[in-house]
Amino acid sequence: MSSISIVLGTDTYVNYQGGGHWSWLLQYALGLRAIGHDVFWLELFHASEEQAGDREKLQRFFKRMHHYDLQDNCAVLVFAPQSPGTLDSALSLGREKNQVADIIRNADLLWNFACAFKKPLLSLFRHPVLIDGDPGHLQISVEEFDELDIFEHRTFLTVGAKINAEDCKVPHLGVKWHGFLPIVYLPLWKASEDPGPQAAFSSITHWTWEELWLKDRVLSISKRTAYLRYLDLPRMVRRPFELAAHIHPLDHTGDRELLQDHGWLLADPTRVAGSPELYREYICGSRAELLCPKPIFRELNTGWMSDRSVCYLASGRPVLAEETGFSDVVPSGRGLIAFTDMEEAVAGVIEIDAHYDRHSASARALAEDVFNSAVCLPRMLAACGL
Repeated sequence: MSSISIVLGTDTYVNYQGGGHWSWLLQYALGLRAIGHDVFWLELFHASEEQAGDREKLQRFFKRMHHYDLQDNCAVLVFAPQSPGTLDSALSLGREKNQVADIIRNADLLWNFACAFKKPLLSLFRHPVLIDGDPGHLQISVEEFDELDIFEHRTFLTVGAKINAEDCKVPHLGVKWHGFLPIVYLPLWKASEDPGPQAAFSSITHWTWEELWLKDRVLSISKRTAYLRYLDLPRMVRRPFELAAHIHPLDHTGDRELLQDHGWLLADPTRVAGSPELYREYICGSRAELLCPKPIFRELNTGWMSDRSVCYLASGRPVLAEETGFSDVVPSGRGLIAFTDMEEAVAGVIEIDAHYDRHSASARALAEDVFNSAVCLPRMLAACGL
């Protein structure tokens, strides 16, 4: 495939510095560049009344871009409060505005992550592509009230890999969806030594409560609900489990105490995974991942897999993941083990600890053979007609 020009459109990275979130998009930028394409990261930022805080956030953004040698491949469009959101109304940082206009005009593709770009900016791109990381959540939200301009896109990609299977219940919204797998940029991830059986099965997650309605059906998008289904797991297998979860130290719901009373260790994600580097260290220091997805992914049989999980795999860390239909799409049983209930989760923990070396090697092999950005990104581009 000849070199093409791709703009990665986002709107959360100046405001949010979390290592996992950043690692997700960094791997697209670095992975596309590694296979020979011209990549430009275009970030949208809506200024606040706290000018000093905004300056600090912007400085951190560009410092991180420089660390990954992306400083010449990025810009931030800053919009004042109540701005109409046009290119003319934006302040451009990192590139002159006329240069950004040329990049937009000449781009072969816009990969629009989570509908960050909307009209009128979206209309400036010749081939906008929607990149959906929340299958079911996005589509049901759009059915209820579409403020995301999704029908302005020409191509629709979703990490719901089973989107076109008969047993997947995600609404299609009258458009053609292409499923894709989460990617890992392998040069960022080295298989590391076994940290030993005393190391925790872990995961990094937001702690949320929300739900959606699909006709007369209530669907949870709550990671809290997902993990509380397996509240007794640490007691049942008598080994460490740790969640780096966004539960505030002053939280009054009792969730922190509930988890700790049932044997869970809790870590502050801003401390243990506040940068891509810390994120990698935390994953490598874990024994394996316990992944409990949003219930909506499981109940709609989306085939969703976590971009975080493939980073565990690339580090040689097995993943024990609640089934979303992903085992219909990717190999499982070694390195990646699916479970549907507590009994299977317990069996998966015992299996991983009993045959750790085998599952660790298989985890890395899956990352290299199945989730490798050099393998997956060309398939995503092919789905865009390129």
